[in-house]
Amino acid sequence: MIGASIKGYQVQAKVKEGSVGTVWRVINSKQQIFALKQMSAKNAADSDKVKQFEKEASLTQKLAHKSIIKVVEMLDCSPPAFVMELFESENLKYALWNTPERIVKHEFRILRQVADALSFVHGQGVVHKDIKPENVLVNQKQEARLIDFSLAQTKMDRMLQFSKRVEGTPLYMAPEQIRGEKVDPRADVYSFGVMLYEILTRRPPFLGTTQQALLDKHLKEPAPSMRTWVPTLDVSLDAIVLKMLAKKKEDRWESMTTVLYELSKWEKKDTVVRVRQLGPIKPKDGPRT
Repeated sequence: MIGASIKGYQVQAKVKEGSVGTVWRVINSKQQIFALKQMSAKNAADSDKVKQFEKEASLTQKLAHKSIIKVVEMLDCSPPAFVMELFESENLKYALWNTPERIVKHEFRILRQVADALSFVHGQGVVHKDIKPENVLVNQKQEARLIDFSLAQTKMDRMLQFSKRVEGTPLYMAPEQIRGEKVDPRADVYSFGVMLYEILTRRPPFLGTTQQALLDKHLKEPAPSMRTWVPTLDVSLDAIVLKMLAKKKEDRWESMTTVLYELSKWEKKDTVVRVRQLGPIKPKDGPRT
């Protein structure tokens, strides 16, 4: 594949291979560098997956925000592909465990960028539905990009949902997602809270020996205080995160705009919460349902 040309983009190197397909580093005739995401032949044979792939590209292209990965164009080729900005980075989960210097003392700067992106997304009537550290890219300058809108729902999608729809990543799913109910931005508030909890304590609020056990905890058990794992953590910060993790969406922060405001208070503070203080407990990400 290296050296091949896809609709005027020459493939230079493989960036990563995932469950949907492969991301390539490519260059165009103007010597501009981009990333090209192309479906695998296997997935391209599934019409539903193709529709989801094309929807992801189309929706992301419309969400123009500095902290959302920029989609340049959809390519008319087989297997389907789209071109996006090449953002030299690692995902937040990987960086947390393998290049912590990108995260330590910059947690709130990174998270505030994601919160700002989500506030914008929600303002466009879209719910992401798969907020997790793997879907946040971070570069060496602590700049962040929100990615992967494959599960995202618009207002119209939610209006046309007449049956249960259970999808997401179990480690981060809000209770209403698990029940297959229609969701609103407060589902993303919950998932963002799980991610924030994990970054500050290096462990998610809930773990389970089976996927069902994990989901049951999201549904029934209150999240333990982060001070259980990090006694030095400020009480008010703990309360902010636990409010994001309320079982009833009515009890959470009403919007990511409010969450963004709360996070902005902490960006320049020393919370005495640094990942280097914590034990090497590496949580495993559950499979999508």
